Amino acid sequence: MDILKHFDHHGRKQNKEHFTNLIHVALADGIIDQSETEMLQKFGRKLGFTETEVENLINSEKNSVFHPPYDYFKRFEQVYEVVKIILADGHIADNELLLARRFAIKSGFSEAEIPFLIEFLIKGINESADEEELFESYKKKRKT
Repeated sequence: MDILKHFDHHGRKQNKEHFTNLIHVALADGIIDQSETEMLQKFGRKLGFTETEVENLINSEKNSVFHPPYDYFKRFEQVYEVVKIILADGHIADNELLLARRFAIKSGFSEAEIPFLIEFLIKGINESADEEELFESYKKKRKT
């Protein structure tokens, strides 16, 4: 039996923290509806969690300390996923936007760029742009 399997490696721990933040965003309006649950399942699989692990994480909804990834694309990707969760139910609540802004700050984006970032992501997701395309476009627009 491999003893290392009993301990989370840094990347998995970071994925759990990020997923917990996605859960908090989904809960911002007080409920996790079916479309948000489906999206959380999709993101959970992408992060390497089993369906049971995703359900346990959703049910536990525990607070955790967030350690943003060093990689700029990964930070952008996580904010993208938060905004995508917000848009999943077709309704954007003010407290969901507040959580997205707080998450973006925790992820290392400056307070000055966050309003543009959030609006940029909302527009891009609504236009069905993928995250890599949005990332490249955001980097260009950010420099100008």
